[in-house]
Amino acid sequence: MSDFKKQMDQIDIPKSLHKRSLQGIEQARKEQQKSQRWLPKIITIAVTLAAGGFIALSIEQGGTNNHQASTTLVQEQFSSYIYWGITILCISIILLITKRKIGSGADKVKTLGVAAILILLLGNSALFLQHQLVNPLVIPTSIEVNKDEQNGFEIRYITNHNDHRYVKFLQADDVILPIAYFTSKQDNLINGFYYPYDTYQSLRYQYIRDAYFQADLSEIEKIMASKNVYLILSDDAKIKAPLSLNIYQNDKEVPHQSFSASRDQDEHVISFILEQDAVFDDFYVPSLLENQIILKEFIVNNQPFTSKNFPISLKKGQRIELIIQFKDSPFDMNASVGLSGPDGYLLTKVFSQVYFTESMVKKVREMNE
Repeated sequence: MSDFKKQMDQIDIPKSLHKRSLQGIEQARKEQQKSQRWLPKIITIAVTLAAGGFIALSIEQGGTNNHQASTTLVQEQFSSYIYWGITILCISIILLITKRKIGSGADKVKTLGVAAILILLLGNSALFLQHQLVNPLVIPTSIEVNKDEQNGFEIRYITNHNDHRYVKFLQADDVILPIAYFTSKQDNLINGFYYPYDTYQSLRYQYIRDAYFQADLSEIEKIMASKNVYLILSDDAKIKAPLSLNIYQNDKEVPHQSFSASRDQDEHVISFILEQDAVFDDFYVPSLLENQIILKEFIVNNQPFTSKNFPISLKKGQRIELIIQFKDSPFDMNASVGLSGPDGYLLTKVFSQVYFTESMVKKVREMNE
């Protein structure tokens, strides 16, 4: 046995033959591994298809002009958590596959470039879909009207850039008000006061648009009594409208002179000089604004009081200052606030439109959810 081993050791194997045998072994090893790499390929295909479908959804969502298709897409939206969950999962798998590809000898620059493009597309798509509204949002609105035969009022609402549906009418139980036109602009409009003519503020993802209506006193009273007020869109979709209409109490107003000054963005100071004796026992504010406008305190003869001190008697010629606090809430208002009592109202006009920002859209969205 030892002689045979010695004879084998004395055999001189050519280097070229030794090299070819090593190449054959390496090729056999690669062929064996190739049959075991089917799982990463299937994962790659699945991730690519999922990412492509996810990106295509955002493109279709942003580019469609068909109202019915747009409505269907919007109604099928998921929450932002699901969008970002899918995105993070896809990105993680893309990074894992990229690492394996580079480790197996794939071109590093091309592999990283493709991965970066996919990650950017997925991230932008998730960000876009996260900011899309499921339905248009009506900004909560409190409006004061007079006892006239006809009153006009405006309701503002928020829509996605791609949502070109328009408001056809307002519905409150059996009251239906068709959308009206601003007389000064009517001659310059095409197809009525609709998109894009009713659009006047824009953010990255949404517009603020407005709907203008006219109603007589009986219709306004019915709307005031209704708890179900909706805007009906051009595709017959019903959008809840948090609307508060109030009739101006001018026939019960206590004669006075008023002066208004602002301390800061959240507080207003309103001064009244009475022209007759009066008793007041409450702070008057429209129902929709009850938790949004608060009487912080009032001052009579340099002495501060709060609502706990009601009722309070005032004499002709006395000066009373109301310090009113506004909460940071997204409300459009054109209403009167002040004091009320058995002798009537002591009112001042408050007009405000919320400033259109992404945080405001978020707050309106949370209120509707």
